[in-house]
This record gives sequence, C-alpha cells and structure tokens, in this order.
Amino acid sequence: MVQRIAVGLVSYKLNTIRLGLKKRTMSKALPKELTSYDLLKTVAIILMVVDHIGYYFFPEENWWRVFGRLCVPIWFFLIGYARSRDLGPKMWIGGLILVAGNVVAGLSIFPLNILGTMIAVRLLIDPVMKRALRQVSHLWGIAVLLTLLILPTVGITEYGTQALLTAMFGYLVRHQGEIDEAHKFVPPYFMFALISFVIVQFVMFLFNDAQVIVLSLGLLVVMGVLYFFKPVTYPRLTKALPGPFVKLVQLTGRRTLEFYVLHLLLFKGLGMWLDPERFSFMDWTWMMAS
Repeated sequence: MVQRIAVGLVSYKLNTIRLGLKKRTMSKALPKELTSYDLLKTVAIILMVVDHIGYYFFPEENWWRVFGRLCVPIWFFLIGYARSRDLGPKMWIGGLILVAGNVVAGLSIFPLNILGTMIAVRLLIDPVMKRALRQVSHLWGIAVLLTLLILPTVGITEYGTQALLTAMFGYLVRHQGEIDEAHKFVPPYFMFALISFVIVQFVMFLFNDAQVIVLSLGLLVVMGVLYFFKPVTYPRLTKALPGPFVKLVQLTGRRTLEFYVLHLLLFKGLGMWLDPERFSFMDWTWMMAS
C-alpha cells in the first residue's frame, strides 16, 4: 500500500513537472504572425548592415554611417523597453567570438563590441532607473552625467553611456502608464536623448552640415516611432504578404544576435581579403587608435 502511494506521488510529481515545462514552453512560443518587434528589428538590421558596409568597405564615405547610425537607438531602446533582463549564454559567447574576430582581423580589443555594451546595460538599467525615478532632479542629474561620460566611455565599450541613456528612454516609454507622473518625463527626455545623440555623432564622425541635417531628421523619425512603439501582432498583414517574405522578416527579427555575429565575421573576413593593410592578420591592439 505504502509503495503504491509513493509510486503515485512520484508519478503525480513528474506529470506536474511535465505540464509546467509544457506551459513554460508554450508561453515562450513566438507568434506565427508578424509582430511590431519583427518589423522594428528588421529595419534595425538593414540600417546596421548599411552602417557596417560603410565602416568595413567605404570608410571615407560618411553617408553610409549617417544612415547606419539610425539603428543604434533602436537596439538600446528595446533593452530598456523589455521586461526581461535575460543574459543567456549566447550573448556572452557571441561577444567573445567577435573579440576573437577582432584579434584575427588585426583590430582592437577595446572598445568591447556592442554585445558587451548590451550586457552592461541589462545589468544596470533597473538599479539606475530605480534611483532616477525617486525624484525628477535625480532623473535629469543622471541623464546629464551619462551624457558627459559618453566620450570618455566609448573607448571601453561601443557607444559608452549613450547606450544606457537611450535604454532609459525605452524604460520610460514602457512604464509611463505604471509609474506616477512618468508620462511627464517622456516628451522632454525624448528631445534630450535625440539632441545628445546627434551632438555625439557629430563630434565622433565630423559630419558636414547636410549630413547632420539628414541624421537629425532621420533620428527624429526613428525616435518618434519608438515613442509610440507597442507590442502588436499583424495577422492581416501576415496573410497579405508572400509567405517567404514573412519568414524572412521573422528570421531577421527573431535571430538578430546570430545575424549580428555572423555578418560581422563575414565582413571582417572580406576586409582582410580586400584591404589587408587595414585589416592585417593577427596584428591586433588593445585600444582603437584615436
């Protein structure tokens, strides 16, 4: 009798675990329809590729970088906007692979690639916002401090504290309906983040007047889209578009980490082949030359 009860309890426990795992798997299943995340990330991927084509193959042509810069706020906004702070092994492994790729391609270790920046932002965003939202003066004080630290920190990780500054915008947009008076912070912070980004890019790339105007207008559009961003599914759009195109958009929108790592490794390899003086095998340095 006791043995039967024990077997029954074990069986019940195993079934409970299986159901729990099944529910957890189902909850993490991505929609079959296109989502606003798919579309936004696909646009970011396209702009990112444009930016990297400019860096690796047309370093003297700043227009590639002008349009490519527009992807940067999207990535960091989404970190702040997300409710999850998952730091899975893929991100760490991807970051280390790209560091190794820099060594092979004769580039620098520092600044660490954007995956290292993303890890830092995911670790910092919640404690920083907890402090920032205690008082309005705390929010603006932290924002100004992070802005002043952008140029000193871009030598450590890509984009430096600009990344955290932009993630704060995403956090405010996501939580403006949940935090008292947070909605009042969003419009002025929107302008603050936009202007600081344009100024920093101008200082770093020395864009001409026309390029600054295009960058400013493009960033205004991108930040405006982010301001009104919501998690939405598009069943009608999914049905209206060709199946292969839908699959492609979902692939780029849901495998951004893998795409980022693979395309950079490809570009580094092509750079070594096409421009061996700039990308010289194993001739790496610790810090990027200023």
